[in-house]
Order: sequence, then C-alpha cells, then structure tokens
Amino acid sequence: MSNVGNIIKEHRIKAGFTQNDLAAALYVTDKAISKWEWGICLPDVTLMPKLSLLLDVDLEVFISKTIEQDKWVGLIDIQNCDFSQIVYDKPLVYYLLSHYLLLGITEIHFITVDTNKTFLNSEPFRTLGFRFSFDIPTHRNMMILNHPWFLFGSDLTEQFQGAMLSERRTKLVPTNQEPVFFFSHDDEYFSDKKHFCKTVAIRTLGRGMVCLDMGDSDKLLEVASFIRTYQRNSGLLIGSLEEIAFRRGDISAESLQSLAAKSKCRELLMQLAGKPQVD
Repeated sequence: MSNVGNIIKEHRIKAGFTQNDLAAALYVTDKAISKWEWGICLPDVTLMPKLSLLLDVDLEVFISKTIEQDKWVGLIDIQNCDFSQIVYDKPLVYYLLSHYLLLGITEIHFITVDTNKTFLNSEPFRTLGFRFSFDIPTHRNMMILNHPWFLFGSDLTEQFQGAMLSERRTKLVPTNQEPVFFFSHDDEYFSDKKHFCKTVAIRTLGRGMVCLDMGDSDKLLEVASFIRTYQRNSGLLIGSLEEIAFRRGDISAESLQSLAAKSKCRELLMQLAGKPQVD
C-alpha cells in the first residue's frame, strides 16, 4: 500500500493539487487522501478511473506499478469439467486462463483430473508463456478459481487489480450471484476451504458485468451463444489467449501467426498479426 501512496502523492504534487483540492474533486475527505498517501489504506477501486484522470496517469500503469506480479500465482481448483471442450471457438480453459494472463500471471497451479492435465501439457500453452504445476502452492499470493465461471466486463482487469492490492483475503462477487474469484495472501485456503470461503472480505462487481456458469452442457450453450453474438457483431475476441499474449508483448507476430494457423479464430488473429486471411 505504501507504493500506491507514493504514486498518488508524487502525481498529486505534479498535477498541482493540494490534499484538500484532490479530496474535493473526488468527494472524499482530506483525511482519506492523507491515509492513502501514508499507505494506511487504499482508494476504493471505483475511484481509480477518476483519480487517474485527475492525476493524468494511465489507469493500467497506475495500478500495475503497485502490484508485484511475480509474487502472485493462479490456482484453478476444478475437477468436474472437461477443459478441452470447445465453447463456441475456444477450449473452455482459455476463458479461465485469460483472466490470469490479463494480469500477467502465468504461473498457474491446478487441482484437477488427469485428462485435463494431459490437455494442459500441450504445446500452445508453453508458447504462450504459461508454467503449469499440478501441486499445491505454499506461502504465495493466490488468485483462486474453484468453479468454471465465465466472466466478462469492460473494467474487469481493474476489479482484479483492486482485489490484489487489498491486504485482506477477498472474494469478487457479481451482483446477486455467487463468489467468482478469491484472492488470498496466505495458503489457508487448503486447510479448510469452507471456512476460508466464508471468512473473506467481499467486493461486489458493478453493473455491466456478465457472469455465466459453464458447469454443464446446457449452460455452456448459453455461454457459446453470448460469445458468438458478441464476436460476430463487434469483430473482437473474448478469451483469446493468443491475442492477450500478443498485445502484452509476450509473443511475436510470427508466433501469433503460427498459433493462429491452428486456431478457430484464425481470421481475426491473422488480422491482428498484420497478415490478411488467405483462402
């Protein structure tokens, strides 16, 4: 939190704001600004977009600079579904992994069945920079997913980052739904999962978030229909690991072209790589 406070103070001064001025612009007290800058607490994630505008700092940079991503790992604790099954145009596990890749988390631990382990050992995941383990991480900050949820929204990455910045164990909960992701700064999740899930702070995702269950075949059809409608009408991809890795600079255009050739999203990925589709 001290890193966040230093960034706020540095850019507040550069922008010519006093603590009182910034507090008035954000409709908070000057004591709140002081607490942020001293690292006592963090701004609510809903204030981050306006704070970045006032201080002239890109929101992604503003948050990412405060997160030590190498100290975070992913944990996917799902045993009751087939990761390789295609949901419209991508394997189901792509949608789960895309959340982690957006945050730069590529070390993922799985608690899952052997058939899923075999699929995850295929070449594309290594090309994309993932490091998979099938064991229990200890003494690590963990972003935990324990059900095959499909989550989509325009400020989703910022919501994840806000939870990562919290000093408390946190669960993200879409409005009127079950918890989706858990964020832990310890490994108590494994000692008593039921107790852990009940004793964490709650962050409710705002309106505009789509959260769908991928837990059975009927629900998967609903998710596939949503993805098909969105992609066909927008020309944009949902859950494409290849696109995310390329935009993050993790893979080259050549690697993207190679991956695109084997993907059901070939046309859009080739366009992204700067190579038009050739029939």
